Amino acid sequence: MPFLGIDIGGTNIDIVLLEDSGEFRHLQSFKTSDKISEISEIIKDCERRYGIERSCVGVAAWIRDGKIVKAPNLPRVPKFDWLMENDANCFAFYTSKKLGFENMLGITVGTGIGSGIVIGGKIYRGRGLASEIGHVVVGSSGRKCVCGGKDHLEAYFGGWAIKKETGKEAKELFKLDESKVYEIKGFKEFCRVIGFAVMLMDFEAVIIGGRIGSRLDIARVKKEVGNYLMPEFNPKIVSINDELAVAKGAAMLAKEG
Repeated sequence: MPFLGIDIGGTNIDIVLLEDSGEFRHLQSFKTSDKISEISEIIKDCERRYGIERSCVGVAAWIRDGKIVKAPNLPRVPKFDWLMENDANCFAFYTSKKLGFENMLGITVGTGIGSGIVIGGKIYRGRGLASEIGHVVVGSSGRKCVCGGKDHLEAYFGGWAIKKETGKEAKELFKLDESKVYEIKGFKEFCRVIGFAVMLMDFEAVIIGGRIGSRLDIARVKKEVGNYLMPEFNPKIVSINDELAVAKGAAMLAKEG
């Protein structure tokens, strides 16, 4: 029986099928703002059409005890009857299996910044909200974050922050003049937070993805992160260009039950 994985991000919704063969099939993608109010019916329709055994929703939200605590990057917070997981946790789980890392930090840079931890091949959740590095305080200028806090990393880097600072969508900025991305103060803060996380947990790898993260020059990221690491810490820092990674991770978690 196949399994369904759904990624509900701040900008896009992606749906994939994990088939009996172990292959993934991309079913649908939408703009979140267009379809989030209909997503439950869309999932049910997919389940009926493909004979789904179990589905998992990877959602851009903080989840504790199976309930959404906060979803600052979503236009509205839907209610689900399906297995739910934080979207960055889904990304970390998928990439850990794909790339063969047992102890790693996965980071998604899209509308905002998410992260997930895998220890011993399993997602580490703490009490549920572990690894929200996008909301680490990195400044003192009082810049407001979409979650309501101030000076969080996400307020300096990530899709909505880049647009606010430069007046351009990140995708457009990469095309027009990619160097401007690395001149944003938030880029250094992004790398500094990665360095702190590595020093704290001694990860063997940091995997960066997402619709913006996968566009970053990984050599620049490595060099900047290195400024915040002792020489004894030498994780592999790699990017993965797979916009369906979160949905694939959700489908894999659905299979695990």
